[in-house]
Amino acid sequence: MLFSAKMDEMIGTVRRTLSMLLGLTAAALVVAACADLERPEGFSPSPEPSLAIGEGQVFGEDEAARAEAPDLGNDFVPSPEPGFQAPLLIAAGPSALIADGTGPASLIDEPLQQFNLSHVADDLGGNLILDELGGPISYAQSQVAIEQIDDSSGELLGVGHWGGAPRAFVLQGGGEIDWIRLVSEQDGNERERRTHIELSVGETLVDLSASQDLQAVITSDDECGQLRFFGAEGTELSLPAPDDPECTFPGSPAYGSVALSPDAQAVAYTIVTYRDDGSEAATELIVREILSKEPYLPVRRIGEDLDRITSLTFDGQRVAYIKETDGERSIIIIEEGENDILVPTGTVNDLRAVAFARLPLNDFDEVAEESAEDEG
Repeated sequence: MLFSAKMDEMIGTVRRTLSMLLGLTAAALVVAACADLERPEGFSPSPEPSLAIGEGQVFGEDEAARAEAPDLGNDFVPSPEPGFQAPLLIAAGPSALIADGTGPASLIDEPLQQFNLSHVADDLGGNLILDELGGPISYAQSQVAIEQIDDSSGELLGVGHWGGAPRAFVLQGGGEIDWIRLVSEQDGNERERRTHIELSVGETLVDLSASQDLQAVITSDDECGQLRFFGAEGTELSLPAPDDPECTFPGSPAYGSVALSPDAQAVAYTIVTYRDDGSEAATELIVREILSKEPYLPVRRIGEDLDRITSLTFDGQRVAYIKETDGERSIIIIEEGENDILVPTGTVNDLRAVAFARLPLNDFDEVAEESAEDEG
């Protein structure tokens, strides 16, 4: 039995690796075809894209030492139609906004304006998960179907999807990261919940991004922290990690923010350097394939001296982030071949988090009207 299980595991690893490499090869061909596009201002030269695992490494060479690889090819995950342009969701305290990158952000219809939002994310089914500042986390499937899924002052980190269901990641006290299965398999409204990752003593969570069954996690410690990857079982994966950046200010994280692409095959993250007083000196944005240590877009600086990047999201083509300058926050979208695009938010300035929706959102007004007609 043990031999059979081991063989199944090895076969699964090979299949997943081949699936990811084929997908990344196709992505590399697309990038090569677009190589003549104008790069955004501020980009600097970087190495050519590479599908290499990393110098001296062979993927899966030490099965006993490595954890499971992310299962990206054998589990159904909802995906959008070709040409889908992901809308940008914006949590702004008493306001929930949405933007398409071509004009000003607009308010999302009621009832989302009744929440004091610190984070909002989609569930890959058109619904929204809402995190209130210091308060409960709610699951909004329509105007008339809003359910609290966490009332323990946990912090929403993101939403992944595996085993046929979306799962919301929630940070609890003591460095415990749980997931909550949003599609219940139990009677009533009880939802399965499990502890997924427990940080080590001395570690503090800086940021987490979830996509499919993969999680990218940034932590802070006595040195300059780490960027690591975890799988569906909460075990750390031996995927290629970036070289540790220079530790200019021990105790402050060198990695600032992280965001996975919807297909979980690319990652965007920031590297932060500090001045002697501990304030941010500069922030660089890096975008690379999961199986490569080399950026596939040129590394670029975002923001100016002393600017803070407080939220980051990545739809596979565009990166959006919140920039804080002298206490004022603004939202920037970076597109291939374009300069930075400022997203106007009108009088709303309590900007707390951004997240690209991975599928079209439900029309809450339409759902509410249908429910009212059914009741009538």
